[in-house]
Amino acid sequence: MIEALVRRWLPITAIGLLLGGLVRAQRAPGFGADVYLHLRVGAEFLGGWSIAEPGHFGSFDSQAWYPTQWLTQIGMAWAEQAGGFSGVMWLTGTVICVLAVTVYLGCRTMAAPLPAALATIVAIMAATPGLSGRPQILSYILISIVTTAWLATARDGKARWWLVVVNWVWVPLHGMWMIGILIGVVATIGIALERQHDRRRVLKLALIPVLSTLVTILTPLGVHVFESVAVVGDRAQFLDEWDPPDFTTPPAAILAVMIAVILMAAMRRDRVDWPTIMLVGLAIAWSIYTLRTTVVAAVMLAPILAGTLQRFVPRGPSIGRAEGAALGAMLVAASCVLVPVANARADDKAAPAWLDGRLDAMPAGTTVLNEFNEGAYFLWRHPQLDLVMHGYADAFTDDEIVRNVEISVLAPGWDREVAELDVDVALVDPDSPLGYAMTNDLGWTEIEADEDFALLSPPTG
Repeated sequence: MIEALVRRWLPITAIGLLLGGLVRAQRAPGFGADVYLHLRVGAEFLGGWSIAEPGHFGSFDSQAWYPTQWLTQIGMAWAEQAGGFSGVMWLTGTVICVLAVTVYLGCRTMAAPLPAALATIVAIMAATPGLSGRPQILSYILISIVTTAWLATARDGKARWWLVVVNWVWVPLHGMWMIGILIGVVATIGIALERQHDRRRVLKLALIPVLSTLVTILTPLGVHVFESVAVVGDRAQFLDEWDPPDFTTPPAAILAVMIAVILMAAMRRDRVDWPTIMLVGLAIAWSIYTLRTTVVAAVMLAPILAGTLQRFVPRGPSIGRAEGAALGAMLVAASCVLVPVANARADDKAAPAWLDGRLDAMPAGTTVLNEFNEGAYFLWRHPQLDLVMHGYADAFTDDEIVRNVEISVLAPGWDREVAELDVDVALVDPDSPLGYAMTNDLGWTEIEADEDFALLSPPTG
């Protein structure tokens, strides 16, 4: 009785506590959070922007671009229209909880409840840098599903053709759809090296990533889906999340422990499981590539870690109705609890009332020189303004991004660039280098300010 309680229901309780922790962790994002950018883009699509030829946010961004996550952005905008920003927070928290349950279900295909729950909790802790209100959360869910499916294919050799449909659905949700194809390619190579299936079977499995690639053009962007991903890669040098990970941070350190446990266990085995080794190798590559892809690595490694930990406990039954019902009930409960949590915290990071009031009163087309890290919020909250800087890098040319960076860091010639912008007002942090230099070196005049924001008018002439 006690043994059954520990092995079957204690892990479910742990997953419930994990969901509770994820609910409790939900906070209104800061001014520079990407969620505001996605809400603005989604609102523009709902307002008439063409998916194939989207417009621009103002006169300071002029790069032709293609959206990589338009369907998710539209969904986020719908949530905002229906329930305000608290509706967006509820949607974000619910999807994050779905990710946790999805990872657990994937781990359960490899292990009993206890090791599956432990692997899930560790993986979610390692993935915390990516648990925010951005479309990439859906990619993490799909990466978990695709990885689990290919691990199952490595065991039974069955072709799971539904993965082609998954990739087709993935394309308009987020630009990481290529990772799903790459997982299929790597897994197929591992299956071929394993030599448990004949050549005909391996070629049949290889058709899945091939078809998954071909169906990507059967979306509104057509062949431009490949160009959209390339443009994102070109902007990587300007974005912090594309920097190499810092393994002294807790999430990255936990990811390193996951990798170490899996590798040490693999070295103690008598034979090499090629599909697993290939997938682990791919995950390790993602773990050291960028901060952004450490989350990909954590999600991919979760079921493999569960299978590794399974060696130390008795094999349990596969997931049954009671366990599935418990997971479903906990997920619904977490989503319900998120409603009052989101309502209570939606305005925690809102701009001061005086500033929103001032900006609301400005006529459409007012040009504003702003701090880069605060542009996302004001782009969404005040769509009538023409902001110099915001975080949607796809919409800027390289020269425009360089201009923004040079102004932000006061690079030589920054004052000339500010003069050439010929903006109506400036919105800066009075304690930032830019804010200090605008008032003390260039002679801009304070209209109104507090300790966080200063609204400035340009010097006469």
